[in-house]
Amino acid sequence: MPLLAVYTASKAAVNAFTESLALELRAFNIRVGLILPGRAPQTRFGENARRTMGQLPESYAALGQQIFDSMQDNASVTQATDVAQAVWRMVHDADAPSRLPAGEDALAMAQASHRLV
Repeated sequence: MPLLAVYTASKAAVNAFTESLALELRAFNIRVGLILPGRAPQTRFGENARRTMGQLPESYAALGQQIFDSMQDNASVTQATDVAQAVWRMVHDADAPSRLPAGEDALAMAQASHRLV
């Protein structure tokens, strides 16, 4: 995600940690997985993003506004129930994938990222 380097790097670190932990705990028959929520503007993250937009340096303002505007469309967003259902599935379905998108938008992002590889 542009302009969110630290956030994106921290998510990558959590992903790598979780995947390594899953390998280590497999021998003990313990499953570890990732729930991947999509855009959730009603969360604190959404509030923080809106507040931060006014604090961008002038050199980033146009790009920041373009990115922020693209996140404000009327496309589907992840709801709390989407995350709850994904957690339920991860816990109760032994065949659930180790990376489980939560919400229509998260599924679309996951499918798009697979097409990039």
